[in-house]
Amino acid sequence: MKWNRVLMYLVILVIVVGYLYGVEIKQKDKKQTEESEAQKLVHLDKEKVVAVQLESADRGKIELRKPADAWVLTAPVKAKGDGAAVGSLVQSATDAKSEKVILEKDVKWDEYGLDKPEFTVTLFTKDDKQTELSFGAANPAKTSYYARVDDQPRLLLVADTLKNSLNKTPFDLRDKSVLTMPPEDVDQVVISKHGIETELKREAPDRWIMVTPERTRVKSSLMAGNIKSITGLSAKDIIDEPRKDGDPYGLDNPQESYQLTGSQLEQTLEIGKPADKKEGSPQTQTDYYARVKGQDTVYLIDGRALSMMKTDPQSLKDRSVLSFGPNDIEKIDVELDGKTWVAVRQADKKWNLEKPEKREKMDSWLVSSMLWDLRDLEWKSLIRPIPADLASVNLDKPRFLARFYKQGETEPIVLKAGWQNEQLHPEKANSAEATKNVDKKETKSESATPQEAALPDKEIPKTVNAVAQPQEEQAAILVLDGAFVAKLRGDLQRLTEKD
Repeated sequence: MKWNRVLMYLVILVIVVGYLYGVEIKQKDKKQTEESEAQKLVHLDKEKVVAVQLESADRGKIELRKPADAWVLTAPVKAKGDGAAVGSLVQSATDAKSEKVILEKDVKWDEYGLDKPEFTVTLFTKDDKQTELSFGAANPAKTSYYARVDDQPRLLLVADTLKNSLNKTPFDLRDKSVLTMPPEDVDQVVISKHGIETELKREAPDRWIMVTPERTRVKSSLMAGNIKSITGLSAKDIIDEPRKDGDPYGLDNPQESYQLTGSQLEQTLEIGKPADKKEGSPQTQTDYYARVKGQDTVYLIDGRALSMMKTDPQSLKDRSVLSFGPNDIEKIDVELDGKTWVAVRQADKKWNLEKPEKREKMDSWLVSSMLWDLRDLEWKSLIRPIPADLASVNLDKPRFLARFYKQGETEPIVLKAGWQNEQLHPEKANSAEATKNVDKKETKSESATPQEAALPDKEIPKTVNAVAQPQEEQAAILVLDGAFVAKLRGDLQRLTEKD
């Protein structure tokens, strides 16, 4: 019997709570929403606004229209609109609220600067509705402005931030993009700078090659950054009617240009003279005049965007020795100093050492670090063609051999390297010699273990000659900085150290 009562009380409680939420709370939320809407100055649906007119005493009239999905500036110049900037303006206008109502009626508008408003905003909708918001003089505290909506009799006070969010210049509201090509559409880039022409072509979404001044691979990350910088240039100023006398912008014979070509469009950005810095300006970076070839409009662009780009042919070269993703490697086989190290990745992503001794579940970072170091190796120079006598480049009997087996592939990626014993890094030579002398005095040669013989300072070549298979740089010996050998020796030694 008691349980029946408890159940009945619970049912009643649920009904009461449901009523409170469904009726009282919802009604309260609805009332708050209605009150908030009632406080708005402009009662228009922002999604239906298709035209905006701004008129001020100092700037004249600005007109914007939205004939389809995009805004266009129609006065004082015809240009593509900045969708985000215009959208923000419309949002501010349709969300605008007054701080207070000063007078309900019988307002002497000339006393508040509203007989001839210094600034007005008019919104037009596609269903032929319109609202005009007028701003008059500032209040005595200079923190707010007197305002009026349409021809309503009420005198309102609005925050100065509202006026600031609406009182924009034509430049504020126009699209400032210099080029119109999206980065993914660019398939070819020709850079002309300081009399050097560099031509680059896209072979795949993430693969670029240099065609001139020489044919070689290009760092895809640098090209992606360069193209993003060029296509993303935003003007700091736009000169719609540039001067025609002389060559005031240095664009008659530009010393620098970037030609971008895609399947549908080709655009060339020409860079002219640096602009004069304004007196007293804290600006430290030089701005430049620029234009799109074939167009009259001159843009002022930020020099930082140009300085950040890597355009020198030597800096664009992809000097990578190996091409693999360290996370794709499942087996490593390294031969160095007469020893062999073999590590295998297990199903749980942990690495086991198979040679020179067995060790299970090693710290993954040990092998990962070594893989990334080898993956990031870059060549310093090339020897072309490959000599018939490999002994001349110390590759007849390689001192270093590494094989990297990718998951699902039977043929490994191979790196071979050779060097001369006496060719040591100058800063390491004394250390290496000292180590040998200490070994002679303090350790009997017959008692030295193989691990001791492979200490990092044993031998650090200044440069090594290498070949990689498969090799991107065809028919060439890769010359590498030998400093990586010391780092590799230390990594291999740590693989065999006990915890």
